[in-house]
Parts: sequence; C-alpha cells; structure tokens
Amino acid sequence: MATSGKPRYIFIAPWPITPGTGVNEVILNLRETMKPAYDATIAVPSGRPAPPDQVPLKLPGLGYSWRSNLGFIALLPLTLFRLRSFVRGAIAVNPHFPDLEIFAFALLRRMRLGPKLILSVHGNDVTGALASAGVKRLLYRWLYASADVVIACSGALASKVRTLSPRARAAAVWNGVTHPGPVSEQRPLAAPYLVCVAGFVPKKAHQVLLSAYRQVLAARPDLHLVLIGNPGPENAPVAAALEAWGLEDKTEVLINLPHDQVWRWVKHAACFVLPSRDEPFGIAILEAALMRTPVVATRVGGIPEFLEDGVHGLLCEPDRPDELAAQILATLADPAAARDRAATFYERAASLTWERAFAGYRSKAALP
Repeated sequence: MATSGKPRYIFIAPWPITPGTGVNEVILNLRETMKPAYDATIAVPSGRPAPPDQVPLKLPGLGYSWRSNLGFIALLPLTLFRLRSFVRGAIAVNPHFPDLEIFAFALLRRMRLGPKLILSVHGNDVTGALASAGVKRLLYRWLYASADVVIACSGALASKVRTLSPRARAAAVWNGVTHPGPVSEQRPLAAPYLVCVAGFVPKKAHQVLLSAYRQVLAARPDLHLVLIGNPGPENAPVAAALEAWGLEDKTEVLINLPHDQVWRWVKHAACFVLPSRDEPFGIAILEAALMRTPVVATRVGGIPEFLEDGVHGLLCEPDRPDELAAQILATLADPAAARDRAATFYERAASLTWERAFAGYRSKAALP
C-alpha cells in the first residue's frame, strides 16, 4: 500500500532488476523519473530472490504444459483474489517484457477488478510471441488485446504488436538515454578504430561487419576493429572468422565490459558501427550520439525513426557488407562532415530524456 499519499504505480518485472542496460535500465529510469507523481513499486514474479527495494510476487504459470495449465485453472480464484488485494489503490499495473505469466493481471482487468494494464514490450518478447503457435498464440493475442495500451519502444515494434494482435492498442514511446557524465580523455587504443557495441547473437550480424571490415582495411590498413558485447551463440563463429581471415591482431573482442568502460571506447572511436538485421530501438546508437561519435548503421527496426540518413549518420541496408564498407569509408574520408552529423545527432539524442519517455507513458495510457 502507498504511504506517500501519491497514486501507486506497479511495475511487473520479468526478473530481479539491477542497474544495467536494456529492460533493467528502462524500469529503473522510469521509476526514478515518476517519483514526484507516483509511488512506484517493482514486483518480481520470477521466483528468484528480489532485491530489498523490490517485492516478490508469486504467479502461477500458463501456456507451457497441460499439467501447469490445469494447476493454473485450479488456483485461478485464489490468484485473482490475491492480485486484487495486491493492486488495490494502484493507478496502473505495468508488466515489462510480458509473458503468459501475467495472464491473471489481464483477466483481472477484463473483469474490471484491477487498475489500468500497460504492457511494455522491448523486442524479443514480441518476437517470441510471434513465433508461438496454436493455443499459445491465441493466448498471447488475447493478452495483448486486453491491455489498455501496449507501449513499444519504436513504431516498428508497435507494428509487430499489431501483427500479433490486431485489436491491441499499440503505441510507440521512445526510450530515454542517460548521459554518463565526464568520460576519460585517455584513449583506450592508440590506433584509430571502429567500434561495435552489440550482444553476440545472430541478429546483430557480426559476420557482416567482419566482411565489411576486410574491405575497409584495403583502403585503411591502420584501422582496428573493437567488438564489445555480452556473450552469446555468435562468439565462437566470430572467433573462427577472425582466425580464418587473419584479423586477430587487428581486432579487440571485449566481453562483459562494464558499462562505464564502454563509454570510453565509444567516445574515442573513429566510427560507431551497428550492422543489425533487426533492432527494436537501438539505444547503443544514441549512446554513441551522446559521445559525438560518427555513426554508421543499418536501416532496420526503430533506427531510421530517430536517425535520418545523411543528417545524423549514414545508413545502409542489412546484410550488405559492400554497402556497409562504403558508408564506413565515406565517414572516414570526410571527417568534417562526419563531425557535423555527429553534432546534429548529439542534439537529437540529448532531447530523448526519461522525462520525455515518462510523459509519453502518461499520455498514451491517459494517466492523471
């Protein structure tokens, strides 16, 4: 229950939330920004220990096996009773990265026994729902349609929501981006380098970047490549490609680098490159913009919504290493134009505050 006299706003987290990037960053920044207006609570239904400032919440599963579904149905009256008590006095319940685990919240809202339901989607959650089939796909469709609004981090992702659930009230609210403050002026690498910040998963297309980099080296043999990201299934293929193409001495691969150190690598890069095949939003690009680093990226997902080709950076089509190499070389060949684009992009990125994102949530959900 709220003790501040302000309306309660309940985040339903997909896992215990700790400082970091991605969904964690979104929830923590929204909570901090809305403090003057709402008493915000983070509830963690994952079954794992919640941090001291977050509330553990037990929810029965749904959609994974007939046995679990029968258990869900048997416990449903008790679950609805518990949840109604839990959300009493709240102005909104806001699950992030929603799964069928939050089905009971949607049912409570359908019965007009709960507050507004705001689903926040981030990319892989919608991709997973779109890949489902049969009864599970129908449940996702109903879940998304039951929300008062589904907030997507880009217009492109909102379109995917409507593909999954045509009756869903999907709206785009861009994430904010937070400037880290002073970043070291000491270069982490003496040689000029390109930098890519992306998890080692197939959609980030590291192999395309390596192919483009080989072409760039023909014109700029002094240029190094720095790959920064969390570990994933592409680590081994990337390592094998570097060895096969003789690029190991020209490339740095940095895994699980602390975020405060990532900023330094991005700031001093000759160019930030993101070759993704899909990108729901592209927060790493905006962080590069805050460092005034020239950007080359692919024209996918939410990226062209905030990055205008030739104005803020240079864009190319995905899975085309020739085009990617050409845009990188164009950036390096005209440093003055690259700096001008970076300065313009900085202004755009600096305007994407968490206050602006919170205002978008309030407006789309019609919250007081």
